[in-house]
Amino acid sequence: MYKQALRKQLENFFSFSELERWFDPLDIRPGREKGVLHVAFPHIFFRRHFINHIQGAFERALLSLGVSGVFYEEHHSSDESSGMHLVAPCILQSSDVPGNSDEQNWQANPAYIPANETSDKDRISCDNGKQSGKSSDNTAHKTTSLLKHYTFENFLFNGKNDLPVAAARDAADILSAGGTPPYNPFIVYGLSGSGKSHLLGAMAHVLKKSGLSVFYGNIMTFPALLETAPGYCPDTDKACMFLDDAQRAAACIDMQNALVALMDLCLSSGRLLALSFDRHPSTCPELGQKLLSRIAAGLVVELKRPDLDVRLIYAEKHTAELKLDLNKEQILSLAGRNTDIRSIDGYMARLTAYRSMTKKNGLQSSARDAYTALSLKETERSRLTPDLIIAVVAEHFSISAEEIISKMRDRKSSLARNTAIFLCRDLLNLSLVGIGSFFGKRDHTSILYSIKKIRKLCESDKDTNKLVGELKKMCLNRR
Repeated sequence: MYKQALRKQLENFFSFSELERWFDPLDIRPGREKGVLHVAFPHIFFRRHFINHIQGAFERALLSLGVSGVFYEEHHSSDESSGMHLVAPCILQSSDVPGNSDEQNWQANPAYIPANETSDKDRISCDNGKQSGKSSDNTAHKTTSLLKHYTFENFLFNGKNDLPVAAARDAADILSAGGTPPYNPFIVYGLSGSGKSHLLGAMAHVLKKSGLSVFYGNIMTFPALLETAPGYCPDTDKACMFLDDAQRAAACIDMQNALVALMDLCLSSGRLLALSFDRHPSTCPELGQKLLSRIAAGLVVELKRPDLDVRLIYAEKHTAELKLDLNKEQILSLAGRNTDIRSIDGYMARLTAYRSMTKKNGLQSSARDAYTALSLKETERSRLTPDLIIAVVAEHFSISAEEIISKMRDRKSSLARNTAIFLCRDLLNLSLVGIGSFFGKRDHTSILYSIKKIRKLCESDKDTNKLVGELKKMCLNRR
C-alpha cells in the first residue's frame, strides 16, 4: 500500500515506463523514523545500475516530497538465506543530492540519464547485436548467422530425441501463432555436443521469423544485460529469452536470484524463458532451492548425443558440401570415432586445413590422403580412458554418463555400469580402487563384484559375450 501511494506521487516526476523499469522491482517500506524510507534491491546488478544512473533523480524527487532520509539495503551475496542487510542511511539535503541543482532543469528533465547510459537500442539481442552501447557489427553478424544455421530443418535426430525436439517445435509453433507458452520455463539438458544450443537456436529462429522479438545468447551475457537494463528482466521488450549454459549461474548467488526474478516475470507476463544445462538441474549442487523449485514447475527434457546413424548422415552431408572426397569407409570411420557433431566439424576443419597447407607447399594432396595422415597422427597421440569407455557404453544403452556413475539400481543402468567397469578392467588393467574412483568413489568390493558378474554372464550368455566384444571394438576404434 505504501509503495503504491509513493508511486502515484512519483508519477508527477517520472513517466509510467520509467517507473515500470526501475521503481516496480524495488522493495520499498517506511522506516521507523518519520520521513525515512527503506529501499531494497532485487539483486546486485540492479543496485549497481541504480547507484550509477538513477539514485540522483530518485533522491531529488523524494526530497521534493518531504522524505528526509533513505536506508539503502543490499543483497548479501555470501549467504542466500540471510536476505538483506542494512547499510548506512542517506540523509537527504538539497546540497547533498547529486545531479543538476537548477530546479527548472530538474522539472524539465526529472529522469535525467547520463550520456553513457545504455538505451533500449543498445542492449544485446538477436535483432541488433550491440552490447553495452559499444558497436559490435561482428557480434550482430555472428548471432544472425547462428540463427540462420540453427533451424529445425538442419537438426538431425532419431527416435531417442523425439520428445525434446517435439516439445521445442510445439512451443515455438504456439508462440509464433500468438499463443502463450505451453510450459515455462523450458529446460533442455544433455552432455556437451548433444545439440542443445542448436535446439534453442531453432526455436529462436522460428519466433524471430514470425516477427517476435527474441534474445538468444550464453548465460554469461546475463550479468552484462542486468547491469545495463534495470529491473527483473534484462530486456523487457523481448517476447522470448533463450539462455545457453545455464549451469554456470550456479557459481553466483546474485545471478541465481536474478534468474528467479526473471522466471517470475516471464511466467506472469506470458513470455517464454528457455534454458540449457549440461546436466539435470537437480544434480547441480550449488543451485538454490528457489531456482530449482521454479525449474521443476516447467518442462525439463534430456537431449541425448546423436547415435552413429545420425552422425553418419551428418558426415555424408557435410563432406559433400565441403567437397571432401572421402570414401564410404572413411566417412563411416569419421562418424564412428567422433561421438558428437561438434567433433565431426572439428575433424573436417582439420582435413580442409591440412589439404590447403599441403597445396600451398607445392604438394599434391587429396582429402583421402589428408584423412589418412591425420588419422595416423591422432592415433599415435590418442589414449583410451575410462571416460571414453563410459561414454561408449552410455551411448549404446541410450543413457547418460551421469546415470552410469550414479547410485541408480534399475536393471538398465546397473547392466551398463557393470559392463563399463568390466571394460575398464579388461582394456586398461586399472586397479580396483582406481576404477572405483571413476565410478562415484565406489568401494573396491563393489568393483570386483561387477567384474565377476559380467565375466560369468559372458561365459553363460552368448548375447552378453557378443555385446561386450562389440563394445570393446567400439572403444578401441575411438581411441
